[in-house]
Amino acid sequence: MTGEPYYRQMDLLPESCQANDEATFLVLLESVTDAAHRLACGLLQDSALAEDAVQEAAVKAWQHLDLHRTATFRSWFLSIVANQCRDMRRGSWWQVLQLWEPVSHSLGAGSEDDLAKLAVRTAVAALPYQERIVLILYSYLDLPWAEVAAVCGLSEAGARTRFYRALVRLRPQLLPKEATS
Repeated sequence: MTGEPYYRQMDLLPESCQANDEATFLVLLESVTDAAHRLACGLLQDSALAEDAVQEAAVKAWQHLDLHRTATFRSWFLSIVANQCRDMRRGSWWQVLQLWEPVSHSLGAGSEDDLAKLAVRTAVAALPYQERIVLILYSYLDLPWAEVAAVCGLSEAGARTRFYRALVRLRPQLLPKEATS
């Protein structure tokens, strides 16, 4: 336990947690909540919806502790969060929410930096789900390739391939128009 990062100290789900020990589960959950919220924000582009997704994922994780089979609790929980976000985006409410665009996102408002951030968010949101999640896990959450692959149910090579495909799709959208011609 000494000298190892915190997330490595709790790699395997303790037997007490598998036996429905709420205290142990809450300690493990607390250690991954920030990463889960950042993942959900990246996938849903909305902090309030991200909180809902993480809460729903926590309930599902507690209900299905007996199904935990992956190497780490974090990768298992992040995969539940990712699935919850995907389900939320498939729902009919997501379509209604996407019809409304806040005034602050109009092209005339905000600084150049705000517009650049909006361009990145819009470009990432337009990526296919399989590429977007790998990009967020690796770039935004800074997870190692092995863990990105575990969350997505891929091999490490498959995760890297999806990441580089995402970069290839993003590059033309984010480069200045003069650079692409």
